[in-house]
Amino acid sequence: MFDGADPGSLSDEVLEARVLGYAAQITALTADFLDLVGELGGRESWRGPGIHSLAHWLSWKAGIASRTAHEHVRVARAIRELPVICRAFGEGRLSYSKVRALTRVATPEREQELVNVALSCTASQLDRAVRAMGQIDRDRGVEEDNRPPKESTGRWKWNADGSLSVSLTLSPLDGARFLAGAVRAEYERTRTCDDPDLPTDQSVPRNTEPDSEVVPSRRRDLWRQVPSNVAPAVVAMADMVHDGIAMPDVAPGAEILIHAGEEMESAQLDDGPALSEVEVAESRCGASIRDVVSRRVPGQPGKLALLGVGRRSRVPTKALVRALFVRDRCCQMPGCGRTRHLHAHHVQLWSVGGRTDPDNLILLCGSCHRSLHRGEFSITAHGLQRFTFHRPDGAEIAVAPPTVKPYGWRPDPRVGVEATVPVGGGRMDLGYTTEVLYAVWEWKERNSSRANFARSAA
Repeated sequence: MFDGADPGSLSDEVLEARVLGYAAQITALTADFLDLVGELGGRESWRGPGIHSLAHWLSWKAGIASRTAHEHVRVARAIRELPVICRAFGEGRLSYSKVRALTRVATPEREQELVNVALSCTASQLDRAVRAMGQIDRDRGVEEDNRPPKESTGRWKWNADGSLSVSLTLSPLDGARFLAGAVRAEYERTRTCDDPDLPTDQSVPRNTEPDSEVVPSRRRDLWRQVPSNVAPAVVAMADMVHDGIAMPDVAPGAEILIHAGEEMESAQLDDGPALSEVEVAESRCGASIRDVVSRRVPGQPGKLALLGVGRRSRVPTKALVRALFVRDRCCQMPGCGRTRHLHAHHVQLWSVGGRTDPDNLILLCGSCHRSLHRGEFSITAHGLQRFTFHRPDGAEIAVAPPTVKPYGWRPDPRVGVEATVPVGGGRMDLGYTTEVLYAVWEWKERNSSRANFARSAA
């Protein structure tokens, strides 16, 4: 089965069998992987220079995204207390997606029934069931005043087409604040511009008072409701914040940085997509815009030609600090990547002749900066803005350690080819399922209480 044959030479039946077989093997291997991660977490042998957590170590050494690494660590810790889920996971019958969902609501008393449900439904169905159970658990028998507050969260990302996606989940009060702000921003946006798309009703009689503002009825009604498309209002809110809040001189995240230069094919946002000439022209009319002229160091892709101040001053100029942020963006300790509380560190200390130049300055977070001064690692500057990091024994710390498969690994013959396929076709009635599960758990709890009472009476 694992002979490395060309997929194009396989029949449909063999191809499907191999896909399912590989999925089951990956599941079983993931179970072993998380078992080892849990053991590694218990021993804490991952600790080392500049390593903040086990998830950080996984992200650096195993090439796993930080958010995924944190989730791996959470699941690894949870399944150590859930033997039924752990056994089904190791047999390849519960995929990682299902195990990840189950660990959010599973307890040793509940896991057998949860495994039975998970084996007979799809991962997306199980996600919905777990979300429903979480809400039921929060609501059942919990007084309103004791319920945990709903936290507001939000995420953003640049898309492949250059657009920005923002996802918000707001608590009720925060949501009301957001919508009220959107209404006010939309009013201000449309008050100060002529928008042909805004509905108006010119048949409305004018007010007889000479100095009163004439407002068509539909436009007047617009401010009594939230606009269906809040995007223009959100952008207007951002512009108002730009104009109304003073920021420190060095605050790259609060500015719109546009990279331009003769060596660049087109202007682009800092750490963002390219901009058209029309968009660049539009940006000139906005607030908090700063152009970054990106002159490259010859033979050093990605390195900017920055101007230092030599020995005239220990403290970098504001322009030099801004340029360091553009160049480094985060803590440069391999595997760290923190973006907050960064320090501009002199690799060769100022007190022993170090210069305040880009070839001698590097950004470190506060934790890594302290570790450096405690002697847990060292930095060597090689000129042309190139730096290497070293352990106390002199060994270089790799920026991205290579990953290789374990020597001698073979597929587990105990894992069935269709182990991950849902039993019964993957159909589930969410309401009926949760009703039955909670009835079973209540019955088990009553029996457990009776047994405890009988033992105490004896």
